[in-house]
Amino acid sequence: MVGEIKSKMKRNIMKDFGLRKHFGLRKLAILGLMCGTFSGIVPGQLQAQADFDKPFYPETVKFNAAIPKPATMIGHPLGHRVARNDLLVRYLTDVANISDRVTSEVIAYSHEGRPIVMLTITSPENHARIDDIREAHNALRGKDAPASIPDDMPVVTWLNYGVHGAEVSSTDAVLPVVYHLAAAEGPEIEKTLKKSVILVIASFNPDGSSRQSAWNHMHGADVPVTNPDHRLHNTFWPGGRTNHYWFDLNRQWLLLQHPEAKGWVEKFHQWRPNINADYHEMATDKTYYFHPGAADRTHPLIPQKSMALLDKVADRPRAFMDGEQRLYFSEEGYDNFYLGKGSTYPHVHGTVGVLFEQAHSDGFKDSDYGVVSFRDNIRTHYRTSLEIVRAGVELRPELLKFQKSFGAETRELAAKDKVKGYIFAAPKDPARIYHALDLLNRHQIAVKRTTKDVTVNKKLFRAGQSYLVETNQAQYRLIKGLFGKITTFENNTFYDVSGWTLPLAFDLDYAEVSGKNIAGEILGTPKPVAAPVPEKAGSGYLFSWHNYYAPKALYRLQNAGYLPRVATKPFEIETAEGIQKMDRGSIMVPVGRQGGHSDQDLHKIMTQIAQEDGVKIHSVGSVHTPTQGMDLGSLSFSVLKAPKVLLLTGEGIASYDAGEVWHLLDKRMKMPVTMIDKQNLAKINLANFTHVILVGGNHKDLKGKVADQINNWVKQGGTLVAHRQGAKWAYDSLLADKKDAKKDAKKEAADKTSTAPERLLYGDKVMNEVQDIIGGAVMAGDLDITHPIGYGVSDRDIASHRNTLLAFDAPKNPYATVVRIKENALLSGYASEKNQKKLAGKTMLLAERHGKGSVVLFTDNPNFRAYFYGTNKLFMNSLFFSKVFDKPRKAK
Repeated sequence: MVGEIKSKMKRNIMKDFGLRKHFGLRKLAILGLMCGTFSGIVPGQLQAQADFDKPFYPETVKFNAAIPKPATMIGHPLGHRVARNDLLVRYLTDVANISDRVTSEVIAYSHEGRPIVMLTITSPENHARIDDIREAHNALRGKDAPASIPDDMPVVTWLNYGVHGAEVSSTDAVLPVVYHLAAAEGPEIEKTLKKSVILVIASFNPDGSSRQSAWNHMHGADVPVTNPDHRLHNTFWPGGRTNHYWFDLNRQWLLLQHPEAKGWVEKFHQWRPNINADYHEMATDKTYYFHPGAADRTHPLIPQKSMALLDKVADRPRAFMDGEQRLYFSEEGYDNFYLGKGSTYPHVHGTVGVLFEQAHSDGFKDSDYGVVSFRDNIRTHYRTSLEIVRAGVELRPELLKFQKSFGAETRELAAKDKVKGYIFAAPKDPARIYHALDLLNRHQIAVKRTTKDVTVNKKLFRAGQSYLVETNQAQYRLIKGLFGKITTFENNTFYDVSGWTLPLAFDLDYAEVSGKNIAGEILGTPKPVAAPVPEKAGSGYLFSWHNYYAPKALYRLQNAGYLPRVATKPFEIETAEGIQKMDRGSIMVPVGRQGGHSDQDLHKIMTQIAQEDGVKIHSVGSVHTPTQGMDLGSLSFSVLKAPKVLLLTGEGIASYDAGEVWHLLDKRMKMPVTMIDKQNLAKINLANFTHVILVGGNHKDLKGKVADQINNWVKQGGTLVAHRQGAKWAYDSLLADKKDAKKDAKKEAADKTSTAPERLLYGDKVMNEVQDIIGGAVMAGDLDITHPIGYGVSDRDIASHRNTLLAFDAPKNPYATVVRIKENALLSGYASEKNQKKLAGKTMLLAERHGKGSVVLFTDNPNFRAYFYGTNKLFMNSLFFSKVFDKPRKAK
């Protein structure tokens, strides 16, 4: 039997991939050995090889010989290796150049400069009128939609592959899909192309895909190894899942902080497809999943009609899977709640989003269901992709009708809503406002700038500095999703975060508007604000710390060799514009004594800061100020040294957390970050750094000499900044009173043994356990804005992202709590009342001096998904102002 399988597999490789012509028999033999199809077969692999033996392409379909098969470009059969991203892109563009059914365009470039290619596939006749089709398609949602849907209007189906680079079959499946749509012949494909416009994005995440492909090629072997512990199946940290900065791009549809997501969301809004299919992989010991997800975990803004249509669309892949006697599941495990995922974002735009997940394999890999084959995985995603295209054609009238009714029903919902808009402002920070406006614009949400002062809920919003998003517009549902707050849920289980309210994340002043007609002017495309060129100063230059990019400006000065200082008290200055009030955290750069830099050089760099960083610069002619007792030479100005940052990375470190720090410092603030694997820490001379950043993860390995190394370095003057589990390690290892810790442990043990444990039904286990979680919620904190770590924030209310119960009891140092968690702290998302009570009054952000150094601990993540612009400020303060505060004086 094994011999028959070997022989048949060899024939199918030649048949399926057309390799005889392109490689010759000698190379075929080599490929066979490398693929492991002709040697090393063991009985445990028979099912995987039987799957491998299935014809890849439908045997009933004839293909145009002028269209090359994928193997001719990628250099190996599908499933033999992960396709190199550059060769995958080249194949797709080659097909577009050959076929009159296919056109290609680059819609974005990744951080590493790789193109993200989108293909438009339809009949030549449709291509000739493609702009008219798109215009008519989008008009269906508008107020002036035609009374009836034109008979010749195609359905628009969008197939998305490879948002997670490590989910390799979700990338490589694009190759046979495109080949099939370009090369298949006969009445069925002609009808499909006439009735459809099929949009294909080949690789959402080319940087991650390239990392994963390189790993796969590097560990390729003649004989496949199915052991899950084999090095091939355990990618290096951080793996290929994420993009260049280690972000999960499938969470970026709503947040739009990376070029990849900006590109594909722009293209999504150009087309607003009827179906959006998103292809993924999951754990190896699972079967195959596709939407619909758990019915009681659907966001309330998603129409029930959309979910009903989703169920009909899923009938096609169900039929295929049943026909091949394959196991699959739906309606559990995954959901449609977080609006920022590729399969959920579409549903608030009248598009049916479908998630596909299958068991992971990047070769042959053991699983609870037998050996999983990479080739078979590619084939399965390819075949279900064809079924989604077929579903679009078969359900075309219903999908187009839903598209039309979606627009009308959305307008009705907006008219009935008592909330008529959201007004917001950040009067001291034009940069944060710009980023908020840019995000809204990319989501095609119209914004007005107010032209008159208005007071809402006793809060004054100034004319020209405030912005209004009215709910009565086409993007009503998404507006509610971005500005609304949901704190009660039918099911408290979440696949992802449960709260993401934009004005809370951006720390904006905002309020709901009901029944007020607020005067305003519609904004165009927002642009970064450049501050005016400052006058040449006689004594010094000053700028506020409120601007988001003030840290970037400060580091620019420090890196150029200047000696800026920070104000620890508010004061006033006399400028050409009159008296200006300056808050704590304001930066002062004296003209004199700047290490040989000329006045002209200093004015030049201050001009660059104003124009490139958008930070307003104040020029002063005298050291004397109108503030009594505080001139510019005051003791209330502290000298600042440039931070030299070490970010711990590698195994045990949460790569998302580390990537968020790297992205903030490198991409936004233009600050260098030295990244060293945690396991190599003992070899590093920490004296070369001012700051060490330890983010979330598992830090049990930081003990003994390594823990002592960090402790001694801090005591000698270093600053440790830690987040989440990193903060817990730092507190326990550096700050905790060992005697108190032992007492607390004994008390906790006594509490556990004082009463008999309650008996619970196992069937209630899942629902009981979700009561003890925090589902990625937004929580309120009380910020000490007089503390240096709180500089640059206008008021004491601060919101942060939280998904753990980690928080500190009030420290003995009464000044060490920078952010205290409020009573009833939940602002948006899920946290049980029990957990809110546990957190109330505890410390979220702790700043202590430790010897000559400092320890700054965030129990939340201040840089979450590059979206929490508000708490970004606190993190940057921990780098620049960690030595500006002192220990409390001991009583004499």
